[in-house]
Amino acid sequence: MEKIKILYLVSTLKKCGPINVLYGIIAGLDRNKFDIYIVSLSAEGRDSALDMFKALGLKIYQLNNSRGLGLFKNKRKVQKLVYNLKIDLCHSHGIRADHINSRLKNVIRLNTIHNFPAEDYTFRYGKTKGRFMEILHKRAIEKLDHPVACSKAISSKFNSLYDIATNSIQNGIDTNRFFPDRKLKHQLKMKLGLPADKRIFIVSSALTQLKNPQIIVEAFNQIRDPNLFLLFIGSGELLRPLIAKNKNQSIAFKGKVNDVSDHLKASDYFISASLTEGLPNSVLEALGTGLTALLSKIPSHIEIVGPSYPYLFDPKDAADLHQKMEEVLNNEHHEMNSDLVRKINSEFSTKVMSDKYASVYLNCLNKNAFNL
Repeated sequence: MEKIKILYLVSTLKKCGPINVLYGIIAGLDRNKFDIYIVSLSAEGRDSALDMFKALGLKIYQLNNSRGLGLFKNKRKVQKLVYNLKIDLCHSHGIRADHINSRLKNVIRLNTIHNFPAEDYTFRYGKTKGRFMEILHKRAIEKLDHPVACSKAISSKFNSLYDIATNSIQNGIDTNRFFPDRKLKHQLKMKLGLPADKRIFIVSSALTQLKNPQIIVEAFNQIRDPNLFLLFIGSGELLRPLIAKNKNQSIAFKGKVNDVSDHLKASDYFISASLTEGLPNSVLEALGTGLTALLSKIPSHIEIVGPSYPYLFDPKDAADLHQKMEEVLNNEHHEMNSDLVRKINSEFSTKVMSDKYASVYLNCLNKNAFNL
């Protein structure tokens, strides 16, 4: 059987949730069935996963164009690669990649939708620019042959609010990295310079308005317990302001770290106060590691843990989060956490995700409807 040629189209390979998803998809594909190519539109920065993808033995084309220059050159260059390499499917990730993909010819075009544009872009860029980007991205997705949402929640919003039919393949994580390991907790605390005698709440996300970290600080400051510690890992535009305002020595901001799994395994509880999400890898990673998670009451979080999960809170109400923190500190969660670890392994692993995408690719080529 002749191999299926897939071209993955991205802006850059900057380390972030969507690129982690892309890596998981590619790493799980059967190379006896698929030939894989990656095209990145712009030059890589310091925080790039390029070497990780190269280690998979992939052919990577870097166009290295600026955003402005890319408006005039990128589509033509990508189309030429599609012709020359005889690509069967182009799978794009992100607004710029989706925009180019929507204009390609003689190739099956699909994407992964990582956010809901009406919410995400407004939070990130404000009403005017956010609305413009929403319209641009929505129009691109409408033109694709097979749009795929990263969660059932996002798929439902596209269907009900945009009248765009999508299928969903839920994000997955590497369960060989993110798994419970309580025996190493004390050792990891010492290695990472964390307080060995305190229970640790950890926040693993970008520090942006969308992720809503201020409410976590506010809620934690209401707890009068010297045996607790709040740790933030991740960077963003709010990192410096949060550090400047912080007067609590039991709160630490470490910025970006390379060993996220070790930090999770050294911790006890996880918090996500996001106002909107696609399907957050950080939550999957925390649950896969066996942590008890306190999660904002948004559709993507509920999709993972279910509507009856006891530690869902209003992301705009610090008092509600504070109450949930008090509750989580006073209860045992071994059975619940074990159930969630099993759920992550069976439903949200990179293997499950990659296998579903492989089925989609085959269905696309066979002109079958999706049946996931």
